[in-house]
Amino acid sequence: MNNCRLVHDFYQLMQKAITTFFLLLSSLVSFSQNGGQQTFFSLTFPTNSRIGALGGQDLATWNNECAYFFQNPATLDKRNSNSIFFNYTPISGHVQNSVFGISHTVKKIGNLGVGIQFLDYGIFENTSEQGVDLGETFYAKDFAASIGYSNSLTEKMNYGISLKYIYSKIETYKSAGIAADAGLVFQDTATGITAGLDLKNIGTVLSDFTETATSNLPFDLQFGISKKLSHTPFTLFLNLHDLYKFDIRYPRTETETQLIVDSTNLRVKKYTVDKIFLHANFGIQIDFGKNLKLNVGYNHQRRDELGYSVRKGMSGFSFGVQISIKKINLGYSYAVYNISGGQNNLSFSLNINQLVGVRKM
Repeated sequence: MNNCRLVHDFYQLMQKAITTFFLLLSSLVSFSQNGGQQTFFSLTFPTNSRIGALGGQDLATWNNECAYFFQNPATLDKRNSNSIFFNYTPISGHVQNSVFGISHTVKKIGNLGVGIQFLDYGIFENTSEQGVDLGETFYAKDFAASIGYSNSLTEKMNYGISLKYIYSKIETYKSAGIAADAGLVFQDTATGITAGLDLKNIGTVLSDFTETATSNLPFDLQFGISKKLSHTPFTLFLNLHDLYKFDIRYPRTETETQLIVDSTNLRVKKYTVDKIFLHANFGIQIDFGKNLKLNVGYNHQRRDELGYSVRKGMSGFSFGVQISIKKINLGYSYAVYNISGGQNNLSFSLNINQLVGVRKM
């Protein structure tokens, strides 16, 4: 009976939350664009080592760190008030991605968060079309500033929204845009379930690189759920992305998409199971006490698109470790793209309130 009541309560909460969610978004959806090429891909980079370890996505974590408000603004909460974080991602060569954020709770108003994401592509030599060095250099950079707000919908659920200004420059070419995220997060500590829903990058490109360019933002609809297994150190994660579109399979050549039945009859293979799993990231966390956590993730889309067809190896898998030392959280993750390499993430976070509490003791 208790389980039935819990399911019924959860259903009622989700029904109420989804209604509120779409009411919040009604004034924002008009900014979204269709068609053209997507730009500002730095918005899709992991902003925390744990996110990187779980396959590049984590909608199902809600704790005392504010780093997750880039993933879902609803995760801003009084538990992570006065929390700061920093994440550093050396990508390739001189390309570097850095993220910084801080949060604060204001009584009778709600939870606020501010963050900056900076992607530096480095300095390039300017050459002619024939490859002749012109003796000049130029740089390329992406920048995004975010401000987020959240508040409680019920005791177990938050709603949140964030606004972003995005700017990109490559040599003399510039582009700017404005976007919003809107999300929900639910957590039931009794059952160990956490779930999140987020609409990401709803917005428009204010100015494009050229007059004829038709860029748009990397819009996404994401959902995540995690379950802490009772009396075990394991937490299971399932995160879903691109839920607004079923078929996100990268186009193949005709010979790859056809299955030969006989010499006169060709039948197109539908790849239904593959299309479903391309939306999913799987993860597991292992807790070794309160101060040490290990994470393993699997991103099927990454393995499918970036892994070499002849030898995929560990493509799509990712690994990470989080260590807490005197209330300071340190993290590292590595995501395998293909046999030639992958992506590192280094993160740091702390909660000032907890540090003050330690000193008072």
